[in-house]
Amino acid sequence: MGIETTITKVVDACNKLTETVTNQIGKIDVRVDTALNQFTSWRNSVQAKDINGRASYTQVIDLTGLSTNIFYPVWWRMPGNEEGISEIVISRNYSRDTEKNPFNNNFESHVAGLNLQMEGCGIPWNGDANFLTMKRISQTYRETVRRVEFGMLSIARPVTGVKPMWNGIVSGTLTNSPQESGCYLRGGLSYAITKSFANPVNHSRVETEVKISEAVFPEQEISWYVKPYAIGAKELNETYPENRMAYTLDNDKRYAAKSA
Repeated sequence: MGIETTITKVVDACNKLTETVTNQIGKIDVRVDTALNQFTSWRNSVQAKDINGRASYTQVIDLTGLSTNIFYPVWWRMPGNEEGISEIVISRNYSRDTEKNPFNNNFESHVAGLNLQMEGCGIPWNGDANFLTMKRISQTYRETVRRVEFGMLSIARPVTGVKPMWNGIVSGTLTNSPQESGCYLRGGLSYAITKSFANPVNHSRVETEVKISEAVFPEQEISWYVKPYAIGAKELNETYPENRMAYTLDNDKRYAAKSA
């Protein structure tokens, strides 16, 4: 076999090897792209709870366009003992909504800052630990929150009007909801919600009463409504002092139920 033949066979073998390697690289590229897409999809959807961490849910409460002289109702239901202690933070950067000029102050960036951190468990009608603690509260430049309570400030109303109201409560009575906790947030602004539980934080933007829950028993019934209040309304209680140190308001009767 001549040298030319040998060289030809070597070249042919090299070409076949190159083709094989090229095909394998193509397959490897496809596998890498598939794995990368799967990882990207997982990364975009995974939560801390999926890897034995603490769940974190976020949402926005938008009260922009409303009067800054009105405080609007916000309410939620925290899980019971099955999730231990649940957390909720209502916050806003001090310059948030600057472009909306809510206070007509020539688009000044120092609008209103809020960092309200709460811990809690259950609802008043639950059989578990049942509490709400204001861990920290910081309000800068302007007041943004009032009346944080375990048992949302509510108005009692009948459900159908056919049955007597529960416990003899008169329609229109101000009471505390046994099914929701809540607070009142200042209108004209938007707020970030960060919480450890999946249940949504609800709010109302309307000036009229809104039903938040009801209960119907064999012989009685009752529903609970909320509505906004003007900044000077006595129902909102007093302004909260600045408390950035954790738990300094732990025994404040304005929002925490006391044990017997």
